[in-house]
Amino acid sequence: MMIAVTVTGKDRPGIIAELTGAIFKSKGNLEDASMTILEGEFAMILLADLKTKSAAAVLRERLDQIRRQYHLSIAVRPILRRVKRGEKHLRGTEPWVASVLGKDRAGIVFRVCQVLASSGLNITDLNSKIMGHGRKATYALVLEVDVPRKPALTDCVKRRFQTLEKQLRVKITFHLLGTAYL
Repeated sequence: MMIAVTVTGKDRPGIIAELTGAIFKSKGNLEDASMTILEGEFAMILLADLKTKSAAAVLRERLDQIRRQYHLSIAVRPILRRVKRGEKHLRGTEPWVASVLGKDRAGIVFRVCQVLASSGLNITDLNSKIMGHGRKATYALVLEVDVPRKPALTDCVKRRFQTLEKQLRVKITFHLLGTAYL
């Protein structure tokens, strides 16, 4: 039985050790995980494979103890479809990276994602940060995107990003993952 566990709350040492320990002690296997800290807030998603329903019940009890101990929000839900190991990108696509650098302003993520969505492209990873302080602060956005192997489509997205660069006064690059740079 595959389950997804989402965890959020104030960051502090030991959270990941407790969560992964709970999976291990429940005779489960951690299949995939992603974690980050956003402005001091811990955020993690884990996929765990548990062999039995009783193991899932034990894990839920352990997670409830962790929730109380660390004052976290924890949600558990079953994954009803068959998950393929390593599955991330759609068949027939290649991973591309869109990078944005510039002065922070409202709407950057929305406008960049709007270009990708209206082109039928799926975002598989997104990270953003403000680097530096005050007037010298720089906003950085990096998105990993599934792109079908269609040169006309990538050329169209690049042209739309060039237009968006001028509108937002930022630098946008869009490259195949192996050739990406900031």
